[in-house]
Amino acid sequence: MADPSSFLEKLVAPRYRHEILEIANSSVDLGDKHVILKKNKANAGKLTKKKLSRREIKELGLYTLPHDTITYRDGLKLHRMWLGYYDTFFPPGECPDVTEARYNTIVASLLKADYHGAKIHIVRSKQPSVVGMKGIVVLDTKGTFKMISKDNKLRTIPKNDSQFEVFLQDKVITIFGKHLNARPAERSVKKMKTFAFPDL
Repeated sequence: MADPSSFLEKLVAPRYRHEILEIANSSVDLGDKHVILKKNKANAGKLTKKKLSRREIKELGLYTLPHDTITYRDGLKLHRMWLGYYDTFFPPGECPDVTEARYNTIVASLLKADYHGAKIHIVRSKQPSVVGMKGIVVLDTKGTFKMISKDNKLRTIPKNDSQFEVFLQDKVITIFGKHLNARPAERSVKKMKTFAFPDL
């Protein structure tokens, strides 16, 4: 291979050729700064976005519902959508008997179901002030149902120690709140047991 300095010498005036030879024989030190920048560029694609913690979500108020903006009329729209979702568990006109084999499958599905939009009635509770209330669930959290009533008031109902009636078009289903003590997304993947004699 030809020496690059000899090629450059022919292009440069004779009085400057000694400078070309110095450049050809010298090396340039880029220093540590260049190496660090190169590493940062390589790691840039590996950076992942940090998720918000439960505490940060609560502080930002992302899942809080404003009391004065939700009406019962809005809840009815949600309820109509929910009825279509619930028909996947109970096909219209069908209700299995307790002795049938598919009864346990349906009960497990009901415990895994999402109750956003369900019309509920609190039958029994250790909090006497909520007994008898009716409304549409607008927020299903780990330990509570937030429901909107006909008087357009948003109420928080504790799930634990409460018994609910869920209204379908032609059916009423009784559910014990202690078996729903999980967020809907967590309940949907959880393995559920059927309970013959649930205690309040």
